Amino acid sequence: MDPISLGLGVVGLGMQIFGGMGQSKIAGQTAAYSADIASQEQSINAQKQIQMGLQARRSQLENVRNAQRARATATAAATSQGAQFGSGLQGGLAGVTDQATTNALGINQNFEIGSNIAGYNNNISSDKMNIAALGGQSATDAGMASLGGALMKSGPIIGGFGKDAMSGISGLSDLANANFSGGLGHG
Repeated sequence: MDPISLGLGVVGLGMQIFGGMGQSKIAGQTAAYSADIASQEQSINAQKQIQMGLQARRSQLENVRNAQRARATATAAATSQGAQFGSGLQGGLAGVTDQATTNALGINQNFEIGSNIAGYNNNISSDKMNIAALGGQSATDAGMASLGGALMKSGPIIGGFGKDAMSGISGLSDLANANFSGGLGHG
């Protein structure tokens, strides 16, 4: 095999190895960034859930205050009319209580729905992190496969180089033996 082909084969193999290792490294870094993004999304979801819980508590407190105001207003109006002992006041107060209970139920249901959504978002973020890890592993495996392909492709070149080198060594050995033997016979 000629030295130019051999040299090009070795350079090509080196470039494939370097390129495959570089791709693997970049894919690993990309996977790390993707996992970091997903982790930050989980943190954002956790903060949103805390915010949602605080808002639900504030809404419940406001609901209770509104109910107390409505009861006080109804009681004051009935008292000013002399009807504080009548069934109309009791019916009005029951209506206020019923509305406050309905509002409380709505607040609780909205909080539960928001919590479920936050749970789904956390699961999605976890899946994104797993996908990122698999992507990095896949790129590493692809780099190894590329390296293996380069070695297989360059095997005959390297083998030819080894064969040529061995035949050169053998030829030098034969030449040295011939000179050594010939030198003894002439002397």
